[in-house]
Amino acid sequence: MRLSKARIVNFRNFRDLVINPFPTPAVIVGENGVGKSNLLYALRLVLDPDLSNRWRRLQAGDVHDGAPPLSEGVEVRVEVELADFDDDDDAIATLDGAIITEEGQPRIARLTYLFQPKLAVGAVFGAQPSQLLTPDDYSWSIYGGDDAGVDMRHAKDYVPLSVLPALRDAEGDFSRADRSPLVRLLRERPPAPDIVASTLDALKQARNQLTQDASMQQAVDELASRLAAMTGPQLPLTPSLDFAGREDDLIRSVQLLIDPSSSRGIQHTSTGTANVVYLALLLERLKLRRQASDGEDTLLAVEEPEAHLHPSLQRKVFAHLLHEPNRLLLTTHSPHIAAVTPLSSIVLTSTTQGDHTVGSVVPPGVLTDAETADLERYINVTRAEILFARGTVLVEGAADAYLLPALAEAAGFHLDDHGIVVSGVEGTDFAPYATLLGPRALRRPHWILTDGDAADGEHRHHKEPGLWRARDLARIAHEDALHQELDQGIDTITVQKLPERGVRAGRQQVVTAATRVGVYVGDHTLEPDIAPLLHPEMAAAYCAFRQRESSRSAFCEALAPFEDGTATGQQRDTLVDKIEAIGKGRYAQRLAAHVASMTGLHGRVLDLLGRTEGPITRDDLLTIEGPGAILGLLDNLSCTFRGRPLFPAAPTPGHS
Repeated sequence: MRLSKARIVNFRNFRDLVINPFPTPAVIVGENGVGKSNLLYALRLVLDPDLSNRWRRLQAGDVHDGAPPLSEGVEVRVEVELADFDDDDDAIATLDGAIITEEGQPRIARLTYLFQPKLAVGAVFGAQPSQLLTPDDYSWSIYGGDDAGVDMRHAKDYVPLSVLPALRDAEGDFSRADRSPLVRLLRERPPAPDIVASTLDALKQARNQLTQDASMQQAVDELASRLAAMTGPQLPLTPSLDFAGREDDLIRSVQLLIDPSSSRGIQHTSTGTANVVYLALLLERLKLRRQASDGEDTLLAVEEPEAHLHPSLQRKVFAHLLHEPNRLLLTTHSPHIAAVTPLSSIVLTSTTQGDHTVGSVVPPGVLTDAETADLERYINVTRAEILFARGTVLVEGAADAYLLPALAEAAGFHLDDHGIVVSGVEGTDFAPYATLLGPRALRRPHWILTDGDAADGEHRHHKEPGLWRARDLARIAHEDALHQELDQGIDTITVQKLPERGVRAGRQQVVTAATRVGVYVGDHTLEPDIAPLLHPEMAAAYCAFRQRESSRSAFCEALAPFEDGTATGQQRDTLVDKIEAIGKGRYAQRLAAHVASMTGLHGRVLDLLGRTEGPITRDDLLTIEGPGAILGLLDNLSCTFRGRPLFPAAPTPGHS
């Protein structure tokens, strides 16, 4: 059996959260404060038999801020759907009355937790109650299917959810027999009766010998004297010593030793090791319970499983767990865990502009097997940050990934402060990544910066490859009208040969159109495109790698045509060749340090626009040949995350 769908209405972060399909196993990721723990708590309202019923009676703070307040009458609802139990007769019997599918179809059962005003107070939705309601005016129920009269509170005992909280005390639980996962496991796999009998007999003989010790007998006699003096004959007590001698006492007294010499207990190991052992014991017990004829089908949820674990151990442990057939739910902030998570297991939680949380998954069929495999290789520890980011900028490679944040910093816009991640796809095939982040899958804000790579060729997609990529990305974003507009625009401009200097006439209008879907297309390649804006920093970065004056002079000469806007195609190639001799990524890393600390960026942009003052709009930036696309992208990000343009006010004359 598995959890196949969840819906949460009016509870805490969730105005109306739907996760469909709900993956198994599931790894729930997202920013701080989006409600990952609240999602688990909502599921506990339906499925956790250990949750006290008094906690199912909600308070005012449990109601979503956008819903009517508890005092006026509100309905909180948590629905879960369960599937894949057609071969389990016990499950079919337990969930009878909750099954919502037609006869002959695979069975799906729906369980609903409902918190609503009692009918006795006359709180009818659509009408105002005569007085403000309190939590005492509400009742809760768990029902099956679509009939609120079908009581299914007993189902949580057969399909229980067990939650291991983030602030858990693994070592403390091991020391308490009533909470120890070792004791619970051994109760599921008890020793043979004859072994128990012989062990208890041996213990009886040993304790009899121990109780005959003079010191112990003296302690008993002194205690008897003390009691007699305190109570007299009114409370006759005759103390003696014995030791527990039941089977369960044997199990409770077993300790887990974790070193080769069998001398060090779990209390003497690290917190991370204790957590791993704790989780392993839980999973083993759950496996046995599922296999038992009278067992339950437990779902295990673990909050922040990465706590106290070294990154490499995080990857090893949870790569194992996530590829096992476990009914496991994790919430995590760890890119190390996200990096080993199958895409099909990710549940991405995020907030909308209305300040409520939505959940997104990658539905079956959205990505091909090849695209899925490619993305799962791509999302390593560093790139897994895109799953936690408020916004993602996809770029071609390391050079762009170094320079974009540095240029933003030079403009006083720190991308990290706003949760913006810049991630290189190591190529120009953005389609799988845009699909993953796009409207059919994770639905995350993202932008794309790509080179124009304009050239002359036989086919139109060879003439303007960057714009051709934008055209295809518009279709992935479900912007069919824009896709057609870009297609026609590319046709119009590619009848021209590529000019020796500059770009094809009319190209800027097509580039501007592509930005409507968040795609920013440069003119040629990154280094020639930024040279008109950053030539002093580019020269300084190059000189850090080349000590010979002749090499430095040659590079400055190669930059000169970009300063006055006269660079030809051959001169662009020469500049790129010199940088590639160092290594584009290595050079960009050094260049980024110079760019981040530069001053006067605003004034340089005005110079490229041929102006001395006045506001600078995104349309203005996109008209700049060369760096227009990257500046336009940064302006878009600034408006989105800061609520103001990249250059909100013009500097005074002199371009300070």
